Amino acid sequence: MNKNKQSIRLSIGAISIFMIFVILVMCILAILSYLRCNSYYQSTIRQAEFISEYYQSESSLLKRFYQLDLNGLNTNPDVIYQEDTNLYLMEEKINQNQILQLSFNIQNSELQLIGLKTINLEE
Repeated sequence: MNKNKQSIRLSIGAISIFMIFVILVMCILAILSYLRCNSYYQSTIRQAEFISEYYQSESSLLKRFYQLDLNGLNTNPDVIYQEDTNLYLMEEKINQNQILQLSFNIQNSELQLIGLKTINLEE
């Protein structure tokens, strides 16, 4: 009986090609990870800027609201009165695309804050 043993011998060339392939795959994964992290970073920066602008607008609106005088309310150019809802409105620009709107009314000879609303200007 003749036993033919055939063994596969890997030469240095095949191992080198395999290692180059592994390194190439690792480089591609590293680049994709970097791009994803950069995207998250940019998104976080935009979100932080928006939150900062929002709170600056809110602070400005509330400061103007607490400085309002009940007697001079109708002559104040910052205040918009809506007769149908019996609400007074004040607006402050957050950024180019959004406005923060503060609504309030008069109850028992006092100004009562109803709420804040963000309005998008873009369609």
